[in-house]
Amino acid sequence: MKTKKFLSLIAFAFIAAALSACAEDDDFYYSPLIGDWVLVADEYGPVEGYQPIFQFYSSGAGTYIDYDWGNEYTYDIYWVTDGNRLYINFDDGQQWAYRWDIDGTLLYLTDLDSGSVLTFQMY
Repeated sequence: MKTKKFLSLIAFAFIAAALSACAEDDDFYYSPLIGDWVLVADEYGPVEGYQPIFQFYSSGAGTYIDYDWGNEYTYDIYWVTDGNRLYINFDDGQQWAYRWDIDGTLLYLTDLDSGSVLTFQMY
């Protein structure tokens, strides 16, 4: 009887460990941020022409595409959320921090340092 109880406790411990290990992945997999977002407005008004793009993947990775003088630059990013906070990390050590909110097909990113708001649209 004691052996059966002991084995049941071990099985329960393994199941609990397996379920908690998956919890971090689920945050990315079910995030409404997953997808491609193009910048449509900043604190100065509508943005047209060469518009930066965030691509958020369900793995927590992604890309940021930016333009400078007509040249396209693609950067690998890694992102994580903490409630309504979004942290975007670049390979060079930069971290961008935002408060995020989604309304329909619009993503609003409020810079935690400056308070400026960027508006992205899913495409």
